[in-house]
Amino acid sequence: MLRRGFVFSVAALSAALFATGCGREAPGHTLLDAAAVYNAHEGLFRSIRAAYPGPYENFTRIPARDPARADPMDNDFLSFLRDDIPVEFIDFFPIGDTGKDEIDVVLWRYQSGDHWNTVSLVYFSEPMVFAEADNDVRAFDKCGDEALSWLETRKDNGDVSAFCRINDHWQAFQRVE
Repeated sequence: MLRRGFVFSVAALSAALFATGCGREAPGHTLLDAAAVYNAHEGLFRSIRAAYPGPYENFTRIPARDPARADPMDNDFLSFLRDDIPVEFIDFFPIGDTGKDEIDVVLWRYQSGDHWNTVSLVYFSEPMVFAEADNDVRAFDKCGDEALSWLETRKDNGDVSAFCRINDHWQAFQRVE
């Protein structure tokens, strides 16, 4: 009888701890985490551009939004990437009629409080120049705490986005909605 009571007590305690843990928000990833993923797996990110060299004529997503349009080779490539890096999806964009391209490798999307966060790595075929006057988007020359602080102080004023430069073509990105 003592043993049965002990088992029920342990089960109840475990359930209570599990429920407490589920009620708390886990800290989300940031653009600094995205930069670290890039630095740890730079070759994989070069392989994306090599596999999809552009120029792009239309918007494309892997995996395809419409499962009927899914390309098995795209899905295999995404599986290959997911073996080593977190990837939710990859968007390929033409930048207007300029002949320039953008690749958006979305690593994480999560909710934190009342805000949705998207964290990704963005490739620009030509180095991007950002307007300084935009209060909702800011580009930083390097990935550091300054970018996180900027996002934190502005997130309650509406949608904000920050880019931080990794190299001439790749930027870590975080959008808070």
